[in-house]
Amino acid sequence: MVQLQHKNTLLFIGDSITDAGRGEYFGANLGQGYVNMIAGQLYRQYIPLQLNILNQGVGGDKLTDLFTRWQVDCLDLNPDIVTIQIGINDIWHRLSAGIPYTETILEQYKENYRYLLKTLTEREVQIILVEPYVLPYPEDRLDWRPYVDIMKEVIADLAEEYGATLVKLDDALNQVGENLGYETITGADGVHPTSLGHAFIADQWLRHTGL
Repeated sequence: MVQLQHKNTLLFIGDSITDAGRGEYFGANLGQGYVNMIAGQLYRQYIPLQLNILNQGVGGDKLTDLFTRWQVDCLDLNPDIVTIQIGINDIWHRLSAGIPYTETILEQYKENYRYLLKTLTEREVQIILVEPYVLPYPEDRLDWRPYVDIMKEVIADLAEEYGATLVKLDDALNQVGENLGYETITGADGVHPTSLGHAFIADQWLRHTGL
């Protein structure tokens, strides 16, 4: 379980799912997605703690991009709790360009991710990992399924290795999509959440962290 303390800084970092339209010109802007929804809940529930919640998501990021900006956009901000949501672009960009997703690429992904987690554990930061997901709408997203499943296993292994909280999204969002219609959760591309999709992500984050 994640433990909150007075004046904790909670940092969310990842790709466009985390970004969700935040404006870099205004540092307090948390975007219109799950980060903003979580922040509203935590701010209301833990008013005396005076939490500081930051969104460092950048649309289009792959893990290598996150690796490059890690020092400035994460470590230099001295967070107490870090949520990482990254990975689907590593699959999306490669498959869209017809580039094979090889075992070597997967191993490099794992080692880069491990480096990020190592830097956080050295600072005794609480870590929350959000697994990637994809919904089978449109139908060609079914081609991504084997790679998403492999990446989920990698992240689950890293979460166990580093004592991180794992937020499981893929099965939950697919189940909701099956019941309500996939496009109601991720619109037209099987990845980017609608407002309803972001609400379910926020709910899963709160459930898995116990907050």
